[in-house]
Amino acid sequence: MKRNKFVRFLGFVLMVIGVLVLVTSITVNTFQYLTKLEAINSFNEDDTWEKIEDTEDIVSSEGENSEEEAPIFGSKINYLVRIPKIDSVEPVSEGTSKEALANSLGHDTSTVNPGEKGNCVIAGHRNYTFGKFFNRLDEVEIGDMIYVDTHEETYTYKVKEIKVVEPEDVSILENTEEEILTLYTCTPIYIATHRLVVIAERVE
Repeated sequence: MKRNKFVRFLGFVLMVIGVLVLVTSITVNTFQYLTKLEAINSFNEDDTWEKIEDTEDIVSSEGENSEEEAPIFGSKINYLVRIPKIDSVEPVSEGTSKEALANSLGHDTSTVNPGEKGNCVIAGHRNYTFGKFFNRLDEVEIGDMIYVDTHEETYTYKVKEIKVVEPEDVSILENTEEEILTLYTCTPIYIATHRLVVIAERVE
């Protein structure tokens, strides 16, 4: 009798844990989705996502100090990366710090900008801790198209190479003679022992 009560109690506890995990997952995914929408909408509306420190007073155009709430992303959203093959539209902020990559893709500031001659490198997570971002990057194939939307122009790239490298391999950051877009993320998903690298060349 006591054993049956214990089994029922254990089953109840496991059910509660399962519900909590499900609710947490839904909440996190919903927050990430709404945060991304805010970034995309702000990008489409204007070019004012400048980095603001939480405790910093900003000076208004009239020269008076005023308090302004910092955006969720905390840094300027310079452009969007679109990958139709995997139904992905992601905002890109400057830098690859933990804070930047927690809410968006990050442009490695040691590399060129989209549309410039050289290698433009963008990093992103692919796990549920930091949102989906590059979760499906492994589905991209050679020949697929990638689009980078800036405020001035849309740049089109065609995937020409896909490879897996060691985390310490910095060759993916090297500059190139051609206009190249390099996307990279951790792989395998959740384990992250290597880096999945997608290299695309600009096409007219």
